[in-house]
Amino acid sequence: MKIRHFLRLLTVTLAVMLLAAPAPADSLKLKDGRTLTGKVTREVDGYIWFKYSVGELEQEKMFGPTDILELKRDDGKSDPAPAPDGDADPATKPDAGTDAAPAPDADAAKPTFPSNVRRIAILTGEEMVGVQMAAKPLEDAIPLLEKDGVTDVVYKVNSGGGYLLEIQKISDVLHQKYKPKFRTVAWIQSAISAAAMSSYCLEEIFFMPNGNFGGCTGWSGQLTAVKGRELEEVLLMMEKISARAQRRPEIMRAMQIRGNRDTLQELLINPPAGELSANIDPRTGEVTWYQDQSGKFVLNPKHGVEILTFDALEAEKFKFSSGTATTHDELARKMGYTEYVFVGKPMKNYAWPVSAAEELQIAWRKGISEAEANFGKTVTSYFAAVQQARSSQDKTTRGSFVNRARTHLNTLRQMAKKYPIFVLIRNLSKDFFDEQEELLRSLMR
Repeated sequence: MKIRHFLRLLTVTLAVMLLAAPAPADSLKLKDGRTLTGKVTREVDGYIWFKYSVGELEQEKMFGPTDILELKRDDGKSDPAPAPDGDADPATKPDAGTDAAPAPDADAAKPTFPSNVRRIAILTGEEMVGVQMAAKPLEDAIPLLEKDGVTDVVYKVNSGGGYLLEIQKISDVLHQKYKPKFRTVAWIQSAISAAAMSSYCLEEIFFMPNGNFGGCTGWSGQLTAVKGRELEEVLLMMEKISARAQRRPEIMRAMQIRGNRDTLQELLINPPAGELSANIDPRTGEVTWYQDQSGKFVLNPKHGVEILTFDALEAEKFKFSSGTATTHDELARKMGYTEYVFVGKPMKNYAWPVSAAEELQIAWRKGISEAEANFGKTVTSYFAAVQQARSSQDKTTRGSFVNRARTHLNTLRQMAKKYPIFVLIRNLSKDFFDEQEELLRSLMR
């Protein structure tokens, strides 16, 4: 009888132990020092979606290659941290070799600056994304910033959007080339659609008092909304860019698609829709986001508007922004500085000093705007000269028109070389120039 009682007790004890035993879990070690225990729910190109619990609250968050130190699977296998976007595999990097000449001491030629004073440069992203606001002038400005000893870059955005194809390029330059070298923050006057998406990778976003940020809908052709697979690709791109900024992806999704669930069928995409709500902890001020309308504060849809756009007040309230600043000096103080200098020289119509790097942005906008204005005239002149050459019976006269046409063609070629966006939006591809050169040669035969 005692043996039977003992076996029954042992069976119950084992059952309780099995029920209490934790289920196999993945372990995610992050570069910020945290180790999270939970489950990988999705993986795309080095980005993972990880579900874990904080107290009694279960949440799912996306982490990018720059965040992850190590991932241990529930089967005991470990994955090394994926290479950050744009970083080459060390094994593929060329070996300098033992006979390589020593590199010149670049630091010896650099001017020195006080180490306790922050050197801030303001760069402006204005007008149309992909044309006046582009990745190339930002990248070209980096040596000028380094020469001026800049420690902090303020990317001031005032743009109503533009080409989707430029978003990833600008984001890559800011994330991969600016953030490792400078503390890089956004200062928002107005960032709508592609302008908001381009600067979204920056963790610190400050607003001007009348600033706005969002409305990131996509359009193609004759104002046709992007749908289906094309839209899914843009949504995924912005999930990855959200991870770069350690920002919850549902915020940007609410800026991209309507909060009405019927929109999913209309846009031919998978759930969820762009619904967004939030709670604010009254003690800590911490914001918890929900991809539905279950939170206390519903942000999308709101008051009949179904695409999220933050103003300065709401952005700060929900900690989307790091603060609001009217002037550059106020911005520097909001950034936490008491000893700082804005790099550059006074310039008319600018309320802050203009650096050499910013002069490059201004020159780019002026140059590409002039090229845009002259494009139609140059194309018309080119084809007029071709037509006159075709109509000329005299070879010498025909040759003069061909030479005139070639001058206009070379102008177009220089536009395409200096402003690569023209290759895409103006069809100034290599094939176009090869075809026209063959046409001009045929006219001289």
